[in-house]
Amino acid sequence: MTDQQPMTAARPWTDPNAVPFLQIKNITKKFGAFVAVENVSLDVYKGEIFCLLGGSGCGKSTLLRMLAGFETPTSGQIIIDGQDQDGVAPYDRETNMMFQSYALFPHMTVEKNIAYGLKRAGLPRAEIATRVTDILSLVQMDRFATRKPHQLSGGQRQRIALARSLVKKPKLLMLDEPLGALDKKLREETQSELIKIQESLGVTFVVVTHDQEEAMTLSSRIGVMTDGQIVQVGTPHEIYEYPQNRFVADFIGSVNVFEGRIKEDGEDHVIIASPETGTDIYVPHGIVGVEGQKIAIAVRPEKIEISKKQLIDMRNNINGVVDEVSYMGNLTNYHVALSSGKRVRVSQSNRTRDDDDALSVGDKVNLGWAGRAGVVVTS
Repeated sequence: MTDQQPMTAARPWTDPNAVPFLQIKNITKKFGAFVAVENVSLDVYKGEIFCLLGGSGCGKSTLLRMLAGFETPTSGQIIIDGQDQDGVAPYDRETNMMFQSYALFPHMTVEKNIAYGLKRAGLPRAEIATRVTDILSLVQMDRFATRKPHQLSGGQRQRIALARSLVKKPKLLMLDEPLGALDKKLREETQSELIKIQESLGVTFVVVTHDQEEAMTLSSRIGVMTDGQIVQVGTPHEIYEYPQNRFVADFIGSVNVFEGRIKEDGEDHVIIASPETGTDIYVPHGIVGVEGQKIAIAVRPEKIEISKKQLIDMRNNINGVVDEVSYMGNLTNYHVALSSGKRVRVSQSNRTRDDDDALSVGDKVNLGWAGRAGVVVTS
């Protein structure tokens, strides 16, 4: 087996011959004059955890509801496992949906909640019992089978809702803000469990979330949405390190954006004159542009070095004064004011317990970053 084969298997979207499991073709949804989703096209492959990421009102939940059959597209086509979903009722689709509220029946025990959909489908009693037992084991909730929802913690109710969604063996499971009701620590623990469960079953997940960290942790790929459109699709690494526009750069994590104009446009480099930094910014690759064109470069806070000393080994250098320090435990965030009034955020990992050279508010500092640390972004 070559090195390329497992890579292609793990990343089917890189294989031009791979057939998407879910195909969304030019989907638009209008509510009167309001366009909630506008001409969205997307391919999702079997076994993926695909996250639709965006702020409130961006259209991600509307798109999910169209996949589930709860909303009818104004135009466009949805194909799941080769079957056009036009006219297919929600209950006839080989899909299921897990809501943020979990929507558990309060008067039923855990096992009855999970068995409910199977009974409605008319499955034999013995098969229902086996499926319920198996799924409870998978989500590690065997000993809570006879409890009712109010006797469970938030994390336990989340597992039961997931079990109920999976017990009917859907081909596609849609999750709408599935971890939003959990506290940070429990959310992080549940993310890992969710990935393990998905991998063990091989069910394709489409997850809607507004939480960037959750999307980065869970997904094989992310679709970033704004104003009813998907503006970039990629792996978490691609979305974070290579944002295609300023919105994505700003929305995913923290970023410093320096504006300027192209001063020198070479085949293998670009020099940007930036009044905000008071100096030129060097980018070690060519771009599509012309001299004098307005442009911006995005640099993540953790990619900027900060020191009282000169940073002679850095290609890009600026200086300023520390005006805010935030100790976060594993890292410290610094806000540095430049002479132009621009504030730059720098994150530094706290690798030792004590730092005799720790920076304080009012310190004059030098900032520097490698040429390849910055990404040129459009508006």
